[in-house]
Amino acid sequence: MKYLFFFLVPLFGLWGQSKIEHQSQVWYGYYLTYPFNQKWYVQGEVHKRHFVNPLEHHQYAFRAHVHRTMGETWDFSTGVAVFLNTPNNPLAPVRLVIPEYRPHADISYKHRWSMLRIEHRFRFEMRFNQGTDVTKTNLTDEIKFSNYRFRYRLQALFPLVKSIQGKINTEILLNAAQDNPDNVLDQHRMFAGLSIPILSNLTVDVGYLHAFQQRSNLDFYDRSILSLMAYHRIK
Repeated sequence: MKYLFFFLVPLFGLWGQSKIEHQSQVWYGYYLTYPFNQKWYVQGEVHKRHFVNPLEHHQYAFRAHVHRTMGETWDFSTGVAVFLNTPNNPLAPVRLVIPEYRPHADISYKHRWSMLRIEHRFRFEMRFNQGTDVTKTNLTDEIKFSNYRFRYRLQALFPLVKSIQGKINTEILLNAAQDNPDNVLDQHRMFAGLSIPILSNLTVDVGYLHAFQQRSNLDFYDRSILSLMAYHRIK
């Protein structure tokens, strides 16, 4: 899957100019859904992410959003996320936790194609970071606008064995209004895994996520990620 990146890089004029740093991570997540009625529901998320070598914490994330469905195909939502970020370098001697705030809006369209359940998700985010002092060792009271981000994810689920489903998706994340105007391609992600029902209202997804993240200096992180996500719906 990673080789798709080498197709994307020349599209953005970055070939031959970028360095790639390889990292391994594990991402854990828990999604809790509470339906108000057939058209409205709210969802909350909690995430933890850490490096593998060395074993070092990277991020906590908390997200809440409210949804309005239209039939079985359209889903509109809006919400906000709070990320608690530490440096992307797990060997950094100073690991100041910097809060990031992300209001967002989503539009999702679902349909079936043969045995596949297809979902298209478009997400718009605004990103704000807590300010730091010059040495980046202390937080300030200032909250700084970082950038806009546009995300498109294409996802497919398909039956495998009994009630277990396969899940694959790819997502591209693009920046706008960022400090470096050349830093357009924020990330490209690809995922393949299993969606395993544990209870009638609890499903666990296990899989491999490959992510390329572009840095503001136009170098890249190449990340191999073990993804463990639980989806819990209150009846």
